[in-house]
Amino acid sequence: MKVATGRKFFERYGSSAEEIVPGLQWALIDSKGEWSGTPEDCDLIVYAADACSTAFVDEVEQISAPRWAHTEDAGIDGRFYDVMREKNVMVTHSPASNAPEVAECAFSFVLWSTKNLGELHEQQRQHQWKQLALETLIDKTILVVGLGAIGKRVAAYSKAFGMRVLGIRRSSQTVENVDIQGTLADFNTFLPEADFVVLAIPIGPEVVELIDQDALALMKSSATLVNVGRGALIDILALKRSLDEGHLRHFCTDVLPTEPWPADDDLWDRPNVLITPHNASSSPLYLERVGELWIENLRRYVDGGREMRHRAF
Repeated sequence: MKVATGRKFFERYGSSAEEIVPGLQWALIDSKGEWSGTPEDCDLIVYAADACSTAFVDEVEQISAPRWAHTEDAGIDGRFYDVMREKNVMVTHSPASNAPEVAECAFSFVLWSTKNLGELHEQQRQHQWKQLALETLIDKTILVVGLGAIGKRVAAYSKAFGMRVLGIRRSSQTVENVDIQGTLADFNTFLPEADFVVLAIPIGPEVVELIDQDALALMKSSATLVNVGRGALIDILALKRSLDEGHLRHFCTDVLPTEPWPADDDLWDRPNVLITPHNASSSPLYLERVGELWIENLRRYVDGGREMRHRAF
């Protein structure tokens, strides 16, 4: 049995895996894209840490008959997953492994907007001492779109700050800390009420460009839009028009339709926009959760008689 993965992941979990499968072989890619050996005959793939790269996908695409791939991602959209589907590979993913960090990032965007931290930092840069009128969250309404592991945490943080919480999820199962909950059918009804809209929903055909010109027109001109879901959830051209027309206070995002986002695009230059480079999940604890899940699934895979945890397809 042979595994294709990143060197950092191997250094952390290789010995634990070899206790389960003595003689386990490895093909490892490092941060420079260099391999320790050929991955062509690998049975297993771990798409995590330094393996999350174009160079890694280019090589594992050539594996003729991989049997199981595990990913650090919660979402399963993109080229790697398309390749795995084409090869009929079993894929397990890591939902909730990054939820604490992504939810923290989402709520930090809310605080950045509420407390005018961008403008205050610019004043500091210019050595200006000028007090600004700041707002509070106690009288604000937040709409959390997607009440999975990330959205549930955002709702809890919002409630802890005294906010009114609206929530959208695909199912009707109720979620704690949400004052009023609905489905996507209620999205347009909730939008005009929200001071903050946080997108934490997985991508799917029905939510591509969920935030389009019509949705933006329904939002308050004082509203802040936060995206920690997927870039394709937003029509960027419509978003730019809303920002230009003053019909949106702030846009904060960790994800964009194209990544990396083009360096010459003017979205970077807008003072009411905050862009982070899809690293909201960054934390020493994230890889630990992903690795522990993979080790547990490796035991189940070897046993053969137990259901794999978080099987995506």
